[in-house]
Amino acid sequence: MYEVRVEAEFEAGHSRGADGEVQPLHHHAWRVAARACSHDLDHIGLVIDFRVLRRAVDEVIGVLDQRVLEDVDGFDEAGPTAPAVAAWIFERLEERLRTVTGGENGTEPDSMHAFWLAAVEVEADPGTRFEYRPA
Repeated sequence: MYEVRVEAEFEAGHSRGADGEVQPLHHHAWRVAARACSHDLDHIGLVIDFRVLRRAVDEVIGVLDQRVLEDVDGFDEAGPTAPAVAAWIFERLEERLRTVTGGENGTEPDSMHAFWLAAVEVEADPGTRFEYRPA
């Protein structure tokens, strides 16, 4: 199996803890890594063009950048914990990548090559990471 990984960062604040308790508003410099996999490579030797994957990651996390996470749809009821943020990013990134097929991503002439989003990892505090991947 082949894998490509891209990394990105965003800054966002929150005021709710893991147990729902209200804390003073504070921010984190979030680090994000997204991994896409395939069983083979396309006709030019790629899983997916890393620039296409990076652009999709940047678009998804752009919704979170410089925001209070409780103000973003999807975090209004559940606290914006690292696991919740990883799952939120994964779901939106997977949806965005479903539209990348065939020649659209510049890496293949047809839709014979299959790739999938394997995991999203987030780090809210240095050295503490959480990875989300579907079952």
